[in-house]
Amino acid sequence: MDQRDDVIVIGAGLSGLAAATALLEAGVRSLTVLEAGPQVGGRTRTSTVGGTTVDEGATLVYPQHRHVLRLAQRFGVELFESGAQGRFLYYVGGTAHAFTLGRMGNARLLARPWMRPVLRGAWALLSRWVPLPMSAAAVTDLLGAVRQLDVLAASVPVERPWSAPRARELDRRTIGSWLDDVVPTGSARLFLESLLGYFPPTASLLFVLHFLNTWGGIGPLLAQPTGVLRFTHGAQELSLALADALGDRVVLNSPVDSIDQSAGRVRVYANGTEYQAEHVIIAVGPAGYRGIEFRPALPPARRRLQDGWQPVHGRKINAVYDKPFWRAAGLSGSALTDRDAAPGVLDASPPDGAVGVLACYTTDEDWPADAVADAPRRREEVLETFADLFGAEALHPLHFAEKRWADEPFHFGCEGGLSVGALTSARELLKTPVGRLHWAGVETADEWMGFMNGAVQAGQRAAQEVLASISPAG
Repeated sequence: MDQRDDVIVIGAGLSGLAAATALLEAGVRSLTVLEAGPQVGGRTRTSTVGGTTVDEGATLVYPQHRHVLRLAQRFGVELFESGAQGRFLYYVGGTAHAFTLGRMGNARLLARPWMRPVLRGAWALLSRWVPLPMSAAAVTDLLGAVRQLDVLAASVPVERPWSAPRARELDRRTIGSWLDDVVPTGSARLFLESLLGYFPPTASLLFVLHFLNTWGGIGPLLAQPTGVLRFTHGAQELSLALADALGDRVVLNSPVDSIDQSAGRVRVYANGTEYQAEHVIIAVGPAGYRGIEFRPALPPARRRLQDGWQPVHGRKINAVYDKPFWRAAGLSGSALTDRDAAPGVLDASPPDGAVGVLACYTTDEDWPADAVADAPRRREEVLETFADLFGAEALHPLHFAEKRWADEPFHFGCEGGLSVGALTSARELLKTPVGRLHWAGVETADEWMGFMNGAVQAGQRAAQEVLASISPAG
């Protein structure tokens, strides 16, 4: 059985669905979305734990994330503000420090070298009366490191990172070695690692700077209001709404085996069916298409990027309680810790607060090898961390659920980074088209790579590439 379309989209995650939606809205009716798995949404996955809706994957949207917010508004998918009330906890060295997060609109000014002695003195003076989460030296080290990253990122051209003045030097260096030199230990290192948790420590520093450029640097995150947004009915709701509008154009349980663009039209082979199209958008992560046979073979530069991708395998944990009890103590439910079991914690309760949910994200790489397969041990260590933060009541959730993304057959890492040397040897980006093949997915984003906004923007950008070159239907 053969099927002919103008465009085929591979992957029904948020990026692929955003691409297909943009094409449909532009008048492309002959369109198929092939999804390898049994459901849409990719790394946005919503489930029910004891009757409570929880996100097993991506969760947060920031006020600056214009692409995903506009799409959600168009499809009537609601969001709500989360985490703006209460004190943030910073747990390090066995002590929890509680403080109110404020907007750091002057973070870049404070990070300037001439400000550091002033800030160090003021912080040291303040610490005489108020318990502070970091020493004066740690604060100035942190702000100095943020400034260094932003200055380095600003030197890297967004569309041609390999042409930066020090590109080869930056691409030979890992983000881990850079952190070792700039902030080797302490609370400043812990805070920076939380910001840079998208990357394996062996990722290229040049790639990390390119990634941060899609945010406009770290400054925009520090300068934003403290509240974030979450989807009222879970992050997967947006993907479900897009898929519903696309109807039977979305074909599930159709893993792609091979793609042949040696003739006039592109032929895609999936689950015993041959699909033909003028253009194909591939909206899966770089590790996800290593198993696809391309005819002709992908160019060497493209293979270098594909082979150089280092995925990070994530776990999402949700603990459900009868109420968000931490709020009564004036706590937001958000925390940053030095514990591998729960490096960052989020209040993921529903908007009505009918139950309490504490969520955390960790990776297989964070755990010792003997703990990766030891679920009771992981549960115990996570709940002990929650209890150290919020009290003994956290030891006794009504429900505890852990999602290990490495167990999903068609998901190939939650985040990741390019290995050293990949960008300067390939001299192209992950989004660069190959003939009639176009690339989407959050890893190809121009804005907010690593977030749902990046996935939407990348899909819409790939759709625009196709629209600019597609031939009239005939």
